[in-house]
Amino acid sequence: MVLKVPNPQLFADPALFQRYQRESEIARRLSHPNVQRSLDEGHTRTEPYLVLEFVDGETLRARLRSGPLFSIDQALSWGHQLAEGLAYLHGQGVVHRDLKPENVLVTKSGTLKVADFGTAMLAGARRLTFKHLTTNMGTPDYMSPEQIQGERGDARSDIYAWGVIMYEMLTGKVPFDGDNFMAVMAGHLQGTPVPPRRLRRDVSPSLQAVVLHAMRRYPEHRYASAEQLLEDLDHLDELDLASYDESPEPAMGASMVRSGRYMVRLVAAIAVGFLALVALVVLLSVVLK
Repeated sequence: MVLKVPNPQLFADPALFQRYQRESEIARRLSHPNVQRSLDEGHTRTEPYLVLEFVDGETLRARLRSGPLFSIDQALSWGHQLAEGLAYLHGQGVVHRDLKPENVLVTKSGTLKVADFGTAMLAGARRLTFKHLTTNMGTPDYMSPEQIQGERGDARSDIYAWGVIMYEMLTGKVPFDGDNFMAVMAGHLQGTPVPPRRLRRDVSPSLQAVVLHAMRRYPEHRYASAEQLLEDLDHLDELDLASYDESPEPAMGASMVRSGRYMVRLVAAIAVGFLALVALVVLLSVVLK
């Protein structure tokens, strides 16, 4: 088993303590082969901690970094397992909201397990806000456009993250990259991912259609559920590709997020203006003496 002990200093924030309680509640109600289990029976303790299943293996991130591209069969197997874990979570009313390779564990036998429910949300739960985390949640490389815009996200946000992870497993790179997090976020809101088949020819047209459909910018254009995603993964050879729209989508929130280079130029201009103002004040003080 594994003990997850939070930083005691963070519990000075009542909302953060409520989030810990929510994570504990979520972990205790989950039991699925593709989800890290809680072994916690909820006993009262003097110090807060979670008791979790020990997973003998490594993170999906470590696997992505350690070797060549996954085979198509391997990527499909792990993509299917990840979708099964999401289908179970969503069926329990749980939205992960920070699905990424760092939060997916791979056992030595090749089983994937979704882990870390620190930012997960229960259906119907009220919003928790506090100074230690942003309101968006998630990680920019895998964050859905609606989360970037400050929405809570739902099951379709996890499906978007699934699409990004699957894209990375197939191509070795994330669909949107940049010099900083603002550039990455702008890509999700305004960019169009390079189709996986342009980066890897052995990706089938049907698999590409599924991945890009999961990553559509607007939630209503994606799979409505992980069950629908699994249905397509199980019948790749039977898909009608004409029904999958892979055309570029209109930008979302273009006025809200600028590219990283624009932000750097803006900050530099403000800094230069400030220095010029300081120099002028110093010069006037000398002249008036």
